[in-house]
Amino acid sequence: MGRLAAAAAVLGLASAAYQALGEAWDRRKTTPPGRLVDVGGYRLHIMSAGHGTPAVVVIPALGSPGSEWLGVQQAISQETEVCLYDRAGLGWSDSPPRRRTAAAMAGELHALLSGAGIMPPYVLVGHSMGGLVARVFIQRYPDEVVALALVDSSHPGQKSRLPKIELRNYRGGKLLESALAWTHPLGLRRLARDLGLRESASVGRSQHRRAAYGELLAFDAICREVAGGLGDLPLAVVTSSELDPNQPTGSRAQRARRRFYPSWAALQDELAMLSANSTHDVSNRAGHYVHRDDPELVISVITALIAQARQAGQ
Repeated sequence: MGRLAAAAAVLGLASAAYQALGEAWDRRKTTPPGRLVDVGGYRLHIMSAGHGTPAVVVIPALGSPGSEWLGVQQAISQETEVCLYDRAGLGWSDSPPRRRTAAAMAGELHALLSGAGIMPPYVLVGHSMGGLVARVFIQRYPDEVVALALVDSSHPGQKSRLPKIELRNYRGGKLLESALAWTHPLGLRRLARDLGLRESASVGRSQHRRAAYGELLAFDAICREVAGGLGDLPLAVVTSSELDPNQPTGSRAQRARRRFYPSWAALQDELAMLSANSTHDVSNRAGHYVHRDDPELVISVITALIAQARQAGQ
C-alpha cells in the first residue's frame, strides 16, 4: 500500500507539472481575442462588438466565460455595442486577489467598463448566477442601468426552496464537489490529447477550475448579498423549458428535472415581479443555457429592451 500511495503521489505530481507546462505554452502561443483591462492590480478580459447606446453587458453563469455568448453578441451588435467579459480567473482574465463576493464582482465589472471606455447607460443581461451579480450591480450603481434581462437566473432564495437533485445542494456538498474536482488529472488528459489518444480540443485550465469552484463555494453568500426590488426598471425574465432538449428521454437527469422544474418556475415568476415594468418569456425548447438552445428568443428579448430604453430617451 505504501508503494501504491507513493506511485499515486508521483503520478499526481507529474500530471500537475505537465499541465502547468502545457498551460504556460498555451499562453505563449495564443493571444486573447479581446482586451485586458486593469481593474486594481489584476486584469479582466473584455470583448466588445458593435456601436451605439445603450451598451449591452452580458454577465455569464457561474464558472462560465463570456465567449459562450458570442452568437448572441454577433446578432445584437448590429443594433448597439455588446460587451462580453470573463470574471476574474475565468477565460483570459487574471486570478482574483481575494475571496469572491457579488459586491467584488460588481465592482470589478464597473471598473472594467470604465477602464475600457464603455460608458453608461447599460442594459445588463445576467445568466444564472450572473443574474445575482447584475442585481448587486444595480444596487451599487442604480443610475447607470436602464434595463435588465434575467436569463434563467438564480434566485437568492433557491437554496431552501428547490428540490435537492445534485451533490452541491446538500450540506457540505459544494465543498465535496470542489474537492472531487481536484482529483481529475488535467495533465494526464492533456498528455492523452497530445498523443492523439483523446479527441477533445480542450482539457481545461487549472486557474479556470480554481475560479469556477471558488464561485461555487461563495454562491450561498452571494445569494445573501442580493436585496430589494427594481422599482419600474424595464425587466425581461427568460426561463428555460420543463423538458431540457439536451437530456435523453427517460434519463435520470430528465426525471430529476421534472421534479425540480415546478419550484424553479415559481422562483422565475417571482423574479418577474421584481419590477412593475416586466415581461416573462418561457422557452419551449431550451435547457438552462437558453442562449445556446433558443438564441432567437434571447436575442429578441434583449433587442426589445434596447428599443424600450431608446424610446425613453436613455
